[in-house]
Amino acid sequence: MGVSSTEDESVAGKPRKPPGGGSPAVSVAQILTGADTPVGAGFLVPGGAVVTCAHVVVNAGCGPGDVLTLRFPQAPGTPRATGTVLPGPWRAPGDEDLAVIQLTGTPPSVPELLVGLAHGAEGRPVWSFGFPRSTFDSGHEGTARAGGRLRVGGGDHWLLQLHEANTVARGFSGAPVVDTATGLVIGMVTALPGADRNQRGLNIAYATPGETLRQAWPALKPKDVCPYQDFRAFTREHARWFHGRDRAKEQVLGHLASRRRGLLLQGPSGSGKSSLVQAGVLPALPPGWRSVTVRAEASLTAALERAGLADAGPGADRGAAPGSGPVSGPARGRSVLAAAERFLAHSAGTEHLLLVVDQFEELLTSPAPGHGTPPTADEEKAVLRELTEVVESCAPVTVLLVMRNDFYPRLADRAPRLLDAVKPVVDMPPTLTSGELRDIITKPAADARLRFDAELPRTILTEVMSGGRYDTAPDEVRVTVLPLLEKTLTLLWEHRSDNLLTYEAYDRVGRFGGSLAQWQDGVLRQLDDRQKAVARRVLALLVRHDRTGKSLDTRRPRSVAALRTLACGPAVDEATVDHVLAVLARERIIVVRSSDESGGAPSPVAELVHDLLIDKWPQLRRWSATYAEFDAWLDHALERAERWRGTRNPGDLLQGTDLTLGQRWRHEFGLPAPADEFLRRSERHRRRRRVQAAAALSAVPVFAVLAATGVIDIGVPGTGRAHDPAASASAYPGTESGARALLLKAGAGTDADLVESLKPTHADYQAVFQPEFAARAERFYRTAAPLPSGPWAKPEQTMLRMWSATTDQIRTGTGPAVDAFPGGYARLKDAFKPGLTVYYWKYTEPGESYGMSLDGLIHVNGHWALFPKPWRASAS
Repeated sequence: MGVSSTEDESVAGKPRKPPGGGSPAVSVAQILTGADTPVGAGFLVPGGAVVTCAHVVVNAGCGPGDVLTLRFPQAPGTPRATGTVLPGPWRAPGDEDLAVIQLTGTPPSVPELLVGLAHGAEGRPVWSFGFPRSTFDSGHEGTARAGGRLRVGGGDHWLLQLHEANTVARGFSGAPVVDTATGLVIGMVTALPGADRNQRGLNIAYATPGETLRQAWPALKPKDVCPYQDFRAFTREHARWFHGRDRAKEQVLGHLASRRRGLLLQGPSGSGKSSLVQAGVLPALPPGWRSVTVRAEASLTAALERAGLADAGPGADRGAAPGSGPVSGPARGRSVLAAAERFLAHSAGTEHLLLVVDQFEELLTSPAPGHGTPPTADEEKAVLRELTEVVESCAPVTVLLVMRNDFYPRLADRAPRLLDAVKPVVDMPPTLTSGELRDIITKPAADARLRFDAELPRTILTEVMSGGRYDTAPDEVRVTVLPLLEKTLTLLWEHRSDNLLTYEAYDRVGRFGGSLAQWQDGVLRQLDDRQKAVARRVLALLVRHDRTGKSLDTRRPRSVAALRTLACGPAVDEATVDHVLAVLARERIIVVRSSDESGGAPSPVAELVHDLLIDKWPQLRRWSATYAEFDAWLDHALERAERWRGTRNPGDLLQGTDLTLGQRWRHEFGLPAPADEFLRRSERHRRRRRVQAAAALSAVPVFAVLAATGVIDIGVPGTGRAHDPAASASAYPGTESGARALLLKAGAGTDADLVESLKPTHADYQAVFQPEFAARAERFYRTAAPLPSGPWAKPEQTMLRMWSATTDQIRTGTGPAVDAFPGGYARLKDAFKPGLTVYYWKYTEPGESYGMSLDGLIHVNGHWALFPKPWRASAS
């Protein structure tokens, strides 16, 4: 499970191995004269160059621009090389005494050494390797202890003093000085002063410090590129840093090699699905394959067209487009299949197209059928149909869908034919082995020329194995540790010491278990109290709440313009919102990307950097729960506004509770212009209807019973209605007339005990809901959703309208009353037990079609019980 000690630790003063393995002596070169006589040492650095002293080059009979020969005596086969002395970094022997030789070819068996800083190394043991004449021609080791830096000549020329350097002799000029703890070169041996007449100074040597080497030759500085990807997915550009996922990669590539037309890759959030495809699979596609990758979004066809599949959108014209090339099968003209075939026809050398639809679950996050008609519902159906057509075709196209596995039931519900076409489904391996984790931790650092403190990779690995092992084999952890591990490693890189990843930095970022909390707290500390309130609102609005009870909450992209409006509120200006967005984006809690779904100029869209934040940040879950009701209302209002614009039916305007909630939200949030205008129009309509009703009442008293339409006169409290039933829910018959009588009493509000008696018992929850939902519903109603107190109707709402539907009708979406029910019931169609009748009703003013609406009255276990808005329990 641990990291091998031979890889990371220095023992008894021996230096740590260079990134390529072996002893650092392998990387030390002999500088040769034209007669093949060694005159000093040098060492290989990144970029295929050798660093040495200028006086060594001069002793070889060369200078800037000349070509000389060198060899690597400790490397297998003692390879030789030639190189040119670069004029740029040349520092004369009387000055900083530095030369850089650019090799024409680097021996493959010679690893490069990394140059670090001498600052902070004082007192540490160091190692070197040179070629003194008194020893073997192949060289020998020297050891010393780093001292302080000394200014030479009163200028900016510095030397690093080496103590206890008795084994460092003449012939070490140009040799590397390696810090044995880090494996980094912190200097280059430059001078041996020799003993004075009293034989003092024998153990002193001097070196050009690493700071001077890097200043003269900037290519020695570590690349300021992080090889870890934080919460971001790896892309093709990051393929060299993508390690540890060979099992999953080979599994996907094996399926693609069989030329399957469709493939569904699924796994839990945080398992690295997108990274696997982008950085693992796509770079390894067979010859002749091309890929087009899009992210699922509201307008997937527009995204496909932006990615290169011209005219991918479905249209009425199914004929061949002029100049489009050969098109076969039923999909001609504007379709995904036709666009894919055109792409292949115009891509020379391309035999097969891989169409990747990443984050496919985003296509399935709109409300289920039956919950109104959202603007994207028709397009969602069209896209699913188009993708199915591609998978079922004979075209050389493979569709790879990448999706969270908790959306599998929703895909099965909405596109069973597509799901059948992409089976068998490929599941991401649910675990990682210690070896895979070790590669994920160490290999990107080696590629980026980074070094770890001794034993630090082993420590990180041990903590990850300890924190991520749930129901796994002893040498495995759940794959969902990856986002937090990448975050920890990214923070470790940000707090690095030069190109060294240290224990000190690991402790500072909170180690593996605490890095996320420290990062989040650090971001919020940058904001004042008012800005923190805006940040909470912004982050909460970027969570999409699943209301089906079948999936976890997910990220919800919103345009920056919408966030500016929604997060403002009465006491906050847009400048404050913009500042908060800038901080959250800079600290990578959110990402801001461009979107041009409309085909116009790109507009910025913000979203949380990863779904892991929703799962692992308790504060964010609390904030998002606070605004969940507003989020649901806003979606519902915008949906109805869209429907009203098409129908101009007054019944589509906001009414009753929806209107009341809108008036409340207006004082807490800034509403988007379409929602605000729709709310105002609904208010004007209600005022107009009240005036009309008042005029009608002043002329003709209204007391009517319209049983055929479900409308019944409530009566007014105090009118002396006789034969009132007993104040108990069990006293009312379990019939439609019994329900009406109960609702009349509760609506009038003359009997508080009646409403109290409607509270369900534990047995009621078990009798109404399926076992997996009953406990959630009971917890929801007992803690978060008390029953509405009476009176349920306003004094002017003297009419009762009532509808009923059986739970079987709700499940199948049949029956005339189902259309009148709130859309949330369709989302709970599988949560109810069969054989029950559910009532939905409204208290309205005379002549009105809208009013105070309530729902969830069910006769169960011999009495009436109330379960208002049960779909809200699915989010609890």
